Amino acid sequence: MIFRMDQFLSSLSKGLDAVEDEVFGATTNHGKRLAVLCLAMGRRLDWSGDDLIGVAACSLLHDIALPRYFHAIVKEGLHGEGFRSHCIRGEEDVANLPFPGDVAGLIKYHHEYADRSGPFHMDANDVPQGAQWIAMVDNLDEHHDFRGPSKPAIAEIRMYIKGKGGVFYTAPATDALLTVLDEALLSSLEDERIDETFVRMMPPWTVEKEPSELMHIAEIVAAVTDCKSQFTAKHSIQIANRAFWMARFYGYDRETCATVYLAAAFHDIGKLLTPTNVLEKAGKLTEEEYRVITDHVRWSYRLLKDVEGFETICRWATTHHRKLDGTGYPELPPDYLKLDFFSRMMACIDVYQAVRETRPYHAGRTHRETMDIMWEMVGRGEIDRDITHDMDTEMARFESGDGDVPAPQTYAFSI
Repeated sequence: MIFRMDQFLSSLSKGLDAVEDEVFGATTNHGKRLAVLCLAMGRRLDWSGDDLIGVAACSLLHDIALPRYFHAIVKEGLHGEGFRSHCIRGEEDVANLPFPGDVAGLIKYHHEYADRSGPFHMDANDVPQGAQWIAMVDNLDEHHDFRGPSKPAIAEIRMYIKGKGGVFYTAPATDALLTVLDEALLSSLEDERIDETFVRMMPPWTVEKEPSELMHIAEIVAAVTDCKSQFTAKHSIQIANRAFWMARFYGYDRETCATVYLAAAFHDIGKLLTPTNVLEKAGKLTEEEYRVITDHVRWSYRLLKDVEGFETICRWATTHHRKLDGTGYPELPPDYLKLDFFSRMMACIDVYQAVRETRPYHAGRTHRETMDIMWEMVGRGEIDRDITHDMDTEMARFESGDGDVPAPQTYAFSI
């Protein structure tokens, strides 16, 4: 499997930005703006392509663990254990990504400052240069709105940076940013131009891996997505586990099973952009709230569709709310609406997992109760009869425990 990792991380950063907006009030394209500023400094200092990829990718992913500690940080604030933990866990989350260069410490120390006010109370001069840059531009973007033409004047921004230099920002980082910051770079940070700017400045990062070698990345994305709400704490990862199990049951080879696993793990990535108060609402949704909920699939499609190499994954990930009778959501390209086998299987698994889980509006059901609901859907022509029959048998295997399907790594193909 060959795909563009830079495009995937760029898409993922949109979801992470939405979570950060809920917690801190961060601006749109926050991660991408950090990446562009770091790329500008790295290019001016003649960094290698590998080092540029590393600092840009870590800029995009600097808060990848934030959703895991969303509720703790909202409760404790910036000086609680949750805030410190998101730095540690973020470093762990990216440790196994196939970076072409060394990125150690870039995420763990992205909140360390020269005055030792960060969560580890380190002198930022003692952390990697890339971490100094990310900390600086993260703070800069939090305190200035660069999204449109009404952004602050460059003189005001330069004065702010100089005032922080050597006190809050390290002196070398301050000098690097002041060297590259001009009107052209400032204008390129606006929302209407940031995507084009990022594509122009980011070295292409093409990854060639077997799907089974990417399952750990899928686990991270699934965990990040599921942590958005306490009611979906294991939703995506269980759908991925069930999808792998069923694909294996049908006799597919390891890499096909792994590809289905990836699609299942990414299927709700758009929920990162869904407000938590809507996800966790106990009462009946208003018409507008229902639209917001259903938009999560549209967001999943938008985040995955432009990733070169993810064409099949995008199809299988975004059709799970389409029904055989032509109803469901969202509107998708015509070829997507011709539901193939794995699209139909994903729809069945999503229904099964959602009904088994406790949600604000219903208690979790048993396997038998869940299958009764699914057989009613079969009768209405909404989901696949044969797949439902096979799931009735296969998912019953796990009823004696907590109903969860084990991770493929514990039983399949020596993954």
